[in-house]
Order: sequence, then structure tokens, then C-alpha cells
Amino acid sequence: MRTRAGEIGPFVFGRSRRDSFHRVLISLLIISGLLLYVGGKVKIVELGYQLEALEREKHELERANRSLLIEASSLSSPARIEEIAVRQLGMVRPEKENIVMVKRKRLNSRNQLTNPK
Repeated sequence: MRTRAGEIGPFVFGRSRRDSFHRVLISLLIISGLLLYVGGKVKIVELGYQLEALEREKHELERANRSLLIEASSLSSPARIEEIAVRQLGMVRPEKENIVMVKRKRLNSRNQLTNPK
């Protein structure tokens, strides 16, 4: 078996320009595919971090909302309102003979006024 200059077994060193172009093109396609894959993975990680930050913010807002509901409940309690009325505004409870009960008229199912019973 004779070997020509430039050949070593099945590998030939003298390649045509067309073969070189195909190799470059295939290499570019593989590199582009890998870059797209890695870019997608990076985007997934970024979105994961954003999701964690948003969940943390949601929990903080829910905690603040619960705190505000408790505060609103305590500020609007009838005992607190009565205490402020008596101590700061100087109001007093009316005598029983000065209290007038007003009966509300009720609406029936047809939204018509009915006489109170």
C-alpha cells in the first residue's frame, strides 16, 4: 500500500474550499445553537430570581396588609371612639328621655316601601 504525499490513511490534508466552507458553516450553526441554548438557560435563571423577589415582596405586602387591618380595627372600635368623644371632645351620653328611636322602613322583594311592624 502506497501513501501519497499529503495523505495519512483516510485523512486527506488537501481539502477543497467547498469542504472548508461546509465545515465553517456547520461549526457556526453548532455554536449558534449552543449560544441560544445557554441564553435560554440564563433567561430562565433570571426569571427565577425575579419570581423569588416578587414572592418576597408579596409576602411583605400581605404582612403589612394584615398589620393595617388590625390597626384599622383597633382605631374604629366603638370603645375607643366613645373614649375620644368623652375625654377629648367633652361629649356626654344623653338622658334616657332625650333618646328618640326611629324605625326604618323596609323594602319588600319588589323594592317597595312597607310599613314597619
